Amino acid sequence: MKKSLKIALTSVLVAAGLAVTAGAANFEHCADQLKEVGLFQGTESGYELDRAPNRGEAAAMLVRLLGKEEEAQKLTYTAPFTDLAGWEKPYVQYLYENKLTDGTSDTTFSPRSSCSAQMYTTFLLRSLGYADGEQGDFTYAKALDFGKSIGLVDFANCNESKFLRDHVAAMSLTALHVDIKSEKGTSLLEKLVKDGAIEQSKASSLLLFFDRYDDYMKAASQMDQATKSDISMKIDAKASLDGQELLTLSMPVTMQADMDLEHMDQSKLSMTGTMKMHVNPELATEPDAQTDVELPIAYYYTNGVYYMNAGGQKVKMPMSFEDAMAQMGDLTSMQSEPLCLIEDIAVSGGKTTVTYSASGMEGLVDSILGSMGTDALTSDVQIRDIVAKATVSGSKVQAIDVAMKMDVTVDGQTMTMDMTVNGTVNALGSSVTVKLPTDLDTYTDIADVTPDTAA
Repeated sequence: MKKSLKIALTSVLVAAGLAVTAGAANFEHCADQLKEVGLFQGTESGYELDRAPNRGEAAAMLVRLLGKEEEAQKLTYTAPFTDLAGWEKPYVQYLYENKLTDGTSDTTFSPRSSCSAQMYTTFLLRSLGYADGEQGDFTYAKALDFGKSIGLVDFANCNESKFLRDHVAAMSLTALHVDIKSEKGTSLLEKLVKDGAIEQSKASSLLLFFDRYDDYMKAASQMDQATKSDISMKIDAKASLDGQELLTLSMPVTMQADMDLEHMDQSKLSMTGTMKMHVNPELATEPDAQTDVELPIAYYYTNGVYYMNAGGQKVKMPMSFEDAMAQMGDLTSMQSEPLCLIEDIAVSGGKTTVTYSASGMEGLVDSILGSMGTDALTSDVQIRDIVAKATVSGSKVQAIDVAMKMDVTVDGQTMTMDMTVNGTVNALGSSVTVKLPTDLDTYTDIADVTPDTAA
C-alpha cells in the first residue's frame, strides 16, 4: 500500500507540474490519543504543538512512558538543581536518582532550554529499555539512527532541524507501538498496562487501533513484496483564478510492473493512459485557439532501456530500473508507513477503511518532493487540505483515494487547484502480464533527436 499511496500522491504533484512548499505537519490527533491514556496533558494554553519542547517537558514525558509517574510523585526532592518549577521536581528527581538524566551544570537542569530531536529520541529509547553509552545499545550521537533501525523514528514523525512538541506527540505515540527491548512481541503500551501504569479501560481504544494498524500493515506488505502488479489510477484536477475556471484535467493511467529481483534492469514496466485538458474558452486569445487537448501517455521499460511515446514522438534512452521507477512516480527510497499519519482505522463488514490525517499528510508530501529531487521552487504552493484513504478487503489493499486542495502563486497571482487521485489495485502476482508494444525497435535514441524534431 505504501508504494501505491506514494505513487498516488506523486501523480498529483506531477500532474500539477509544480514544486510544493508544505507547512509543518500537525499531529494533534496523536496528542489526543496520548491524552486519552493520560500521557500528554498539554499546558494551560492547550497542546502548543507549534513550539519547541523544553527539557522539563521531556523529563515528564520520559517518566510517564517509563510508567513511573505515580512513584515519582511520592519522592522527596533532593536533586542539586535549583532552577526547577514545582511540577518539574518529581520527574527530574526520579530521573536523577535512576541515572537517566544529567543537569547542564552541577546546580542547573535548564528546564526551559529546548529539547532536541536527538535528546528526545534518547529519552524514548530509554523508555523502551535500551541503554546508551559506549557499552550500551546505542550512543547519544547515533540515537536517531538507532531509533530509525527499530521503527521509532521515521520521515514523518521527526524533524531534526525544527523539532516541535508536534513531533513529541507523534514520536511518543509511535514509541507506544514499538516493542520493548526485554520482551519482543510486547509493545510499550502493553507493558504499561501490564504494570498498572495505564488503566486497561483507558488503553483499550488505542490497543485496538494498534491491532488494526498491524493488520493493515500485513495487507500492505503484500503490495510491497509483490514482484508483479497492475494498478489503475484516475487523476482529476480543476484550476480557478478568483472564482473563474481556468482549466480542467483528467488523466486515467494504468501502471504494470514485472520485477526481476536478481537482475533489476531486466524488469518490465508499463504506464499508459490519456491526458485530457479543457481550457476555459473565455480565456482564449485567438478565435480559433485550441481549448481541448487530448494527449496519449505511454512509457515503457525493459532490458535497461526507457521508452517514451509523447505525441507520436517515439524516443528511448538507457536507464537504470530505479531511475525508471522514479520517472513513473514510484518512490522506493521511503521505507515506512508511519503510524502517526493515520487518524482512524474503521472496520465494517469485512472492509477496512484507513483514513490519513489531513494535516499530517503534509509531512509525506515534503518527503515525496525530497525523493523526487525537487530543489528549486518554480512557484509558491500552499497546501490547504489533503484527504487520503485506503480500503482493504479480504486482507488485500483494494483502493487508494487522495484529494488535495492547494493555492498556487505565480507572478503575484494565486490560483486554486483541486486535485484527486483514485487508485485501484487490479491484480498482484502471477496473473499480471506487462504489455509492451511490438514496435519498440523503431524508437529513436534520444541522443539522436535534434531540438527541431523533439516533441
